[in-house]
Amino acid sequence: MPEFRIGIIGAGMYGRNYLETFRSLQSGPRKRAQVTWVASASEASVKAAVEAYGIPHGTCDYREMLQAPDVDAVVISSPPDTHVPMALDALRAGKHLVVEKPMAVSRDEVQALLAEVKKRPKQVVLEASCRHTRLQPKYPFIKNLIESGRLGKVYHIHHNHLYPMTFIEYNPKGAWAMKKASAGGGPFFDWGVYDLSFHLGLLDDQPELIAVRKFHRRDLRDLSALVPGTDIEQHGAAWMEFSGGLTYYYERGAGVFCDVPNETRIYGTKGSLRFAFPSWESATVDFYGADAESKPVHETLTVDMSAHPGNDNIPFVEHFLDCLEGKAEPMMPVERAAKHLEILFKILD
Repeated sequence: MPEFRIGIIGAGMYGRNYLETFRSLQSGPRKRAQVTWVASASEASVKAAVEAYGIPHGTCDYREMLQAPDVDAVVISSPPDTHVPMALDALRAGKHLVVEKPMAVSRDEVQALLAEVKKRPKQVVLEASCRHTRLQPKYPFIKNLIESGRLGKVYHIHHNHLYPMTFIEYNPKGAWAMKKASAGGGPFFDWGVYDLSFHLGLLDDQPELIAVRKFHRRDLRDLSALVPGTDIEQHGAAWMEFSGGLTYYYERGAGVFCDVPNETRIYGTKGSLRFAFPSWESATVDFYGADAESKPVHETLTVDMSAHPGNDNIPFVEHFLDCLEGKAEPMMPVERAAKHLEILFKILD
């Protein structure tokens, strides 16, 4: 018998990713978890998932799944505006929980979820923005470099990633992602939770936002032929000041008239780093510093990615199962995710 029985809400692009991940983890000698239920608003999606993955139960009403005795934990991978209402119902039904990113689309939703989680300290609740960030090899490698003192005191972070393609062109069924009411925002909400999870985690999540200057535009590409009424940002940037003297320049775009690779630069008083943090990008990290005679030094370091499975969702799901077994604490609790979302709300206010 599996140790944990999982219900998945959402059978779209990322719901299928979870179904594939749980199936891949069943191939080992120990069956830690099994998907016993899948729920989706689309009857066709439910039927397809049940047949493709051999799931015992499917429903178009997720509340039916929450009442089932053969569900210990729930994964919410539906559109963002449904996350909090479903999460509240799942918590009240006594289920452990994975909430896909972004976990909420408004400050009121964040507060409602935080209040409910606080009432239920024995239930495991994990937010998904640690998936591409804190659970892959580049994160501890870079964090260890900073903590070793090679950079001295970190005083500035610079991050940018701009591309002309929008979410609807990447996922034609993702029209929800083009509306602020259903997605929370555009590229800042799609990727911002990952960016902040990685960068602020390197500094133990200690910096507190003091001030922000920003711009964002949503009047660049006309996407009305693909989805009517889109109102998310297409390009934006923020200059942020944090406690301890840290500054952070942050720029993102999807639908912008430019194509700039994902790159982070971290500047310290003794050295700096340049890298692309996603696991599928280059494994090299450029270190810039000075020798004993104060002459410039450039060293290219390589992160060992050989143990990484190549799919960031696998270590993420394994981490959730470790939390359920009491072997780990959630790498991204909702309290920490709420701090990152508040920064994004301020950028887009």
